[in-house]
Amino acid sequence: MTKKLCFVALLLSFSLAFAQAAKKTPAPAPAAAPTPDPWVGKWKLDTAKSKFHGPAPKEETLTIDAANRSAVKYSTKGTQADGKPYTESYDGKPDGKEYSLLRDGQPVARISYHRNTDHNSTGHGATADGATFVESVTLASDNKTITVKQHFTAKEGEFNDIVVFHKM
Repeated sequence: MTKKLCFVALLLSFSLAFAQAAKKTPAPAPAAAPTPDPWVGKWKLDTAKSKFHGPAPKEETLTIDAANRSAVKYSTKGTQADGKPYTESYDGKPDGKEYSLLRDGQPVARISYHRNTDHNSTGHGATADGATFVESVTLASDNKTITVKQHFTAKEGEFNDIVVFHKM
């Protein structure tokens, strides 16, 4: 009986020691919520701070759905200087390949983006009428302003545009 009692006592002490150790083991920390992408959201064109070669749109809203290392997806909705409404959309990857930019559902350009940093991408492309362009797209360090600097080479010559958007 003594052996049985020693075995039960030993088993009980191991059980208690294990239970105490389990209590002291901290629970794993909850997974951190993913940091929201500062590019994603709605942006309003600032015509006063933008500089256009031709007539500036009366207004434009840019909606960015993705602007990360695996996807670039955005759309715009605006009103041209003559009052005509328009929409544009782009859905591609920053992989050096060209993807279509659609205006009112029709392809008007092919653009290739390259992500340089979390706050800057560069792109190049060609429009349906044969113009080519390069651009740099920068998100300000406060995540409240996007500046697009574009250089176009077209039949009528070369020109630059600077397009500024503010987070809504």
